[in-house]
Amino acid sequence: MTHQFNYKRIYHFIRRDLTIRQSGMRTALIVVSAIAFVFFLINLREDYHITVGEFVNVFGLFYIPLGVLFTFSICKESHDPKANHLYFVLPVSVYERMAAIWFTTTILYTIVFSVLSFIVGQLAIVAGGIVFGTDFHVLPMLSGEYLGFAMFYCIVQPVFLVGALAFKKNRIGKTLLVFVLVFFGVIIYNMILFTMLNYRYDVHLGDAFASEAFGLAQNDFSVIGILFFVGILGPLMLFVGYCKMLEKEV
Repeated sequence: MTHQFNYKRIYHFIRRDLTIRQSGMRTALIVVSAIAFVFFLINLREDYHITVGEFVNVFGLFYIPLGVLFTFSICKESHDPKANHLYFVLPVSVYERMAAIWFTTTILYTIVFSVLSFIVGQLAIVAGGIVFGTDFHVLPMLSGEYLGFAMFYCIVQPVFLVGALAFKKNRIGKTLLVFVLVFFGVIIYNMILFTMLNYRYDVHLGDAFASEAFGLAQNDFSVIGILFFVGILGPLMLFVGYCKMLEKEV
């Protein structure tokens, strides 16, 4: 097999994954759509209008959890002793396989779920017009809050992708545990670092001055933090996932 990056192999690999899982994905999307439809109708009863915040709340309630489950489902085949030998002899390289998995579980999933959420919300508005007398309006989908949800998922999704590839049993629970431990570890590290940098000023974390100073420091370094997560966390986790996939294939 050639090691040259080939988009056709990626396309066929994506098509294969979606074809195998089409029944389960269809069922999950139907169930989520039905629940989201009810939630949209409940929001319409209050002011007969779905605001940006209400749409994002319903969208975010299902978007990230369903995406995580989809990621673990895509990677499940690599742990199956009855099927993984056929999975790893497919004519596709490791980086093409990783590119296909990432594109399917991040970009393609986000587009499909966003369009589906818009359609369900718009149908709820039409139904609300029939049941509650709601005036027809276009669902306010594109907003900063929506894009923030999508960006956050794109950043943290590689973490769950690594967990889906690294753990054989209780994969979701173990991945969430590691994620929580790392999150609290970062918080503790920041608290210790803040105390060390301000010990000469007799600043304690419980003081009002400390809270104000910490808020200012957070504002100063917010851009650096965003660049760190966007520029380092995602690519780093994808590289770790590549190494895990390469280890399994070998």
